[in-house]
Amino acid sequence: MGRYPWAEVLLFEVLHIIVFYPTRRHAYRVVVLAAMIYVATQIYLTPEVTNPLTVTYTVGGTIAFHFIFTTYILLAEGPFPDHWRRVRDEVHAKADAGGSDVLPSNFPLTKKLWWMVDIAYSIRMVGWVQEPRNCLPPHPPPSRLTFLRKTFFKLIINTIITDFATSIFASSPAFDSRLHDPTDGPETYLAAVPLLRRVPYVLAYGLMLTAGMGALHNIMALVCVGLGRSSPTLWPDIWGHWEDAYTLRKLWGYVL
Repeated sequence: MGRYPWAEVLLFEVLHIIVFYPTRRHAYRVVVLAAMIYVATQIYLTPEVTNPLTVTYTVGGTIAFHFIFTTYILLAEGPFPDHWRRVRDEVHAKADAGGSDVLPSNFPLTKKLWWMVDIAYSIRMVGWVQEPRNCLPPHPPPSRLTFLRKTFFKLIINTIITDFATSIFASSPAFDSRLHDPTDGPETYLAAVPLLRRVPYVLAYGLMLTAGMGALHNIMALVCVGLGRSSPTLWPDIWGHWEDAYTLRKLWGYVL
């Protein structure tokens, strides 16, 4: 039995990162993309890649997703790399007369490397400018005090929702967090819960996760903005506002 192609998987991951190096040289990206395709082919042709199945599923899904995401970033929008801007780059830009200092292809080397890693793993493109340019006016940045007050209020609401959602299903034995023992009765399994009760339980669980992650986001925003380390503009709501979902781009970029 041969080895699992972990070296090839790691090499593919490195290629997935460096393909996003912010240069205007198209030949560079063509070469890296060709290397990605070659390495992915070698991984799929390795007989040992089918065992174990859980690892195979994870590796295969990751490779496929990397290709889809790379295609979207490089081809589906404007010219790469200067089409893509991070919110922090525009907030902290020096804003010279031509604005050329905010173009990713003009960044210094260190900033280019961080930009490259950032976009490679920005699955939801959080923190990246998603609005159509020259079509809609930019959002006015809130004052620091107003942002802290509203974020603290949101933290209280998310904490209450998390506690309430947890209490809905916490008393049910089917949602016991411990591992099931063979001697447990059928009442400890989710299938034993009637359907009309099972649906609210699942919805409450999703609500608990949503509010819980929102509360953690609120705490981080309060700390970073309160200490003056971040601008309020860099901390939009983690789940966005539904009133911003009047175009497909804003629905994905701000809400989903």
